[in-house]
Amino acid sequence: MDVTPELTRQVLDWHAWLDAHPEPAYRETGTTAYLVEQLARLGVPATEVEGRTGAVAELGDGPRWVAVRADLDAIWTGEDADGHAVHSCGHSAHMAVVLGVASLLVGERLPDGVGVRFLLQPAEETGEGALDLLERGALEGVTDLFGLHLRPVEELAAGELAPALHSGASLTGLVTFTGEDAHGARPHLGRNAVDPVVALHQVLPALRFNPAESYSAKITRVRAGGASLNVIPGTAEVALDLRAQRNAVIAELRERVDEAVVRIAATYGVQVQVHWHGGTPGAEVHPEAAATLARAIREVAGEEALREEIVTTGADDFHHYAVARPGLRSAMLAVGVGLTPGLHVPTMTYDTAPLPTAAAVLARALVLAAGRD
Repeated sequence: MDVTPELTRQVLDWHAWLDAHPEPAYRETGTTAYLVEQLARLGVPATEVEGRTGAVAELGDGPRWVAVRADLDAIWTGEDADGHAVHSCGHSAHMAVVLGVASLLVGERLPDGVGVRFLLQPAEETGEGALDLLERGALEGVTDLFGLHLRPVEELAAGELAPALHSGASLTGLVTFTGEDAHGARPHLGRNAVDPVVALHQVLPALRFNPAESYSAKITRVRAGGASLNVIPGTAEVALDLRAQRNAVIAELRERVDEAVVRIAATYGVQVQVHWHGGTPGAEVHPEAAATLARAIREVAGEEALREEIVTTGADDFHHYAVARPGLRSAMLAVGVGLTPGLHVPTMTYDTAPLPTAAAVLARALVLAAGRD
């Protein structure tokens, strides 16, 4: 797969448009329409997801499919109407690269009975988009699946590529403590909901596992009280973020947090409700998929561009696919673009020059996977 001037122009033009039109999870209507339009121009038919954003496109007839995923959503910064969407996780680059893959594969002769499927997935940031596509049968007949993610400069320099990204598991939740409001002069007549919040903040660091494991549990938001500073609040809401490298550890971490909030609520005489959502599993990287990406990197970008597989505490809902389909040969290509100062930072910047090469690597990997018996 050659990185031609035409491919470079296409990928950078696509990226410029997508980066300038960010849309948050399940509101990627303009993004979906643009991707479908660009694929149609390439001769790749796409079908929009009914009742949702996103689309699935196919090149060839199957019944066996090799696939690549692009994530569509941007991150919402700020609070409600005061905020705005921004592609501070690099999804605009991911989409442009996958369009480049489609451009390269149009006209490519694949083995009989094998086609390429493009998963244009919404809502990666909420951890729901992959599950939506799974429910709609997007992996039917798929044996090999690739994704990609830009990496910060601390992990990869611009132009460097790694054949697998071992993301960690994540889980977010809301804990609501409900006591009883009281006047600040009469605390004995109420039940202060802030007290169990403080206790939870102290308990979370005391949840200990084997030090060889990577894990964390922390409070990311607290809401309590109102405009009157002399009223003891009877309700407090706490947002939690749990992380672990392994799925078994995050499952146990959740159980121990559940137990802790129940004990704390009982101690302070308040009610408690816990709602977990937005979870993504840790990576289940298939060694054959990683080997395929490594070979594609060597063939397209040269041995000098190949780096070791990356382990990160960051999460990605891409790994729902492998967990739901044991045996699926899946891996994510890690793409070095000199990204600073970090992912999810609104002022994030990166070099777009490596994006066409990433497209060529993924296209080559799909061809190699299609030729596997």
